[in-house]
Amino acid sequence: MKRLPPLLALALALTAHAEGPAKPDLILLVLDSVRADHVTCNGYHRETTPVLDAFAKTGANFTQAVVSGSWTQPSVMSLFTSLPPDLHGRVHWSRPHDAGAATLAGILRDAGYQTVGITANTMSNRRFGFDKGFDHYDDYTVALRPDVSLSDISGQAATSPVLNRLAEGWLERRDPDRPLFLFIFYMDPHWDYHPPADYYALFTDDPIPARKGIGSLDGKEVSPAERARIVAAYDGEIRYTDTHVGHPLRTIENSPRGKNTAIAICADHGEAFWERGLIVAHGSNLHEEEIRVPLMIRGPEASGDAFAKGTVIKEQVGLIDLAPTFLDFAGITPPEVWHGKSLRPALSGTAVPERPLVLDTRVTPKTTMRGVRTSRYKITARPPFTELYEAYDLQTDPKELNNLVKSGAPLPDAATALIPLLKPREP
Repeated sequence: MKRLPPLLALALALTAHAEGPAKPDLILLVLDSVRADHVTCNGYHRETTPVLDAFAKTGANFTQAVVSGSWTQPSVMSLFTSLPPDLHGRVHWSRPHDAGAATLAGILRDAGYQTVGITANTMSNRRFGFDKGFDHYDDYTVALRPDVSLSDISGQAATSPVLNRLAEGWLERRDPDRPLFLFIFYMDPHWDYHPPADYYALFTDDPIPARKGIGSLDGKEVSPAERARIVAAYDGEIRYTDTHVGHPLRTIENSPRGKNTAIAICADHGEAFWERGLIVAHGSNLHEEEIRVPLMIRGPEASGDAFAKGTVIKEQVGLIDLAPTFLDFAGITPPEVWHGKSLRPALSGTAVPERPLVLDTRVTPKTTMRGVRTSRYKITARPPFTELYEAYDLQTDPKELNNLVKSGAPLPDAATALIPLLKPREP
């Protein structure tokens, strides 16, 4: 290779120094159906997440992170577009969404990033528009055929090892001249819960495996013993997925660009287990167990920011804030129409401003619901969204057992002020 003249080499080196380090790699790991309160470092009594716990000590753990919808499509599209579900329109698999909405992957690709997505969840495949902006979007290696159903995938054997092999391959053959945005969507914690036997045995000595068809149990009575098996299997699935998340994390950390990489780990929604009656799984309600998820972020060390390690951030944030956070790491101004706010300042100790977040679920006409949440209050309504269905004081009633609407108690002004946000807008 021909060597540059000394003065030219020095000039190029000074220019590179003046511009600062190269744009960071951005890694987004999404775990399906993991609720925040089943993560050990969030106070859960079982050791379900040793990898996530260790990762949280290297960055920030947002303990009051909420999704925009209690099932995959509205939640992940809000993550990608930083818009609430009523504005991006991906509220049901049978309805078209706003295909013109700017996405995180598209903006990063236009800024020179190599954008790669790998998903095992059929609800996030290309026929629903989730591939927009990706140079490469693998929604087929796990599914194998385009018409595979969600139940086909959720009922099959573990998929995390396959995702890891695909991710490791891309980390090895990435374009060395471009920063990388890598999105990996792990599916295994989704029902049905059938972890490998040794992971199930971590949380129960019951030799009977958890029953199948968990998604069909909503509204049905299940014995305490069966419930215990189901939750133990769910926790086993989380622990199994947590173990596999450790593989790409180690590869990234040991790579030459490891110190110039921002990583976020979250879930797309939570999961219900008969908390207040016969509700199970997800998508039909907006209770805390379905909309509060783990969120952990580690900024790129090479940026020079004074990112604190092991920070616990208790203010409310949303997954809607992840896209502007990643753009902030990349030095890119987000679109003005985006609703999310960058969480990068929080990693350095700046308080997160309080603001209400909109919630939305519309799996069936019967379960269609809108909500608004703050750190203190949550209100919900059903169509036509003119009358309150639920209202909770999350500070005094964190398990949402006292519906203020049903009890007839007067609503505080701070909760009443949220009511106008319940009316959906169209994209």
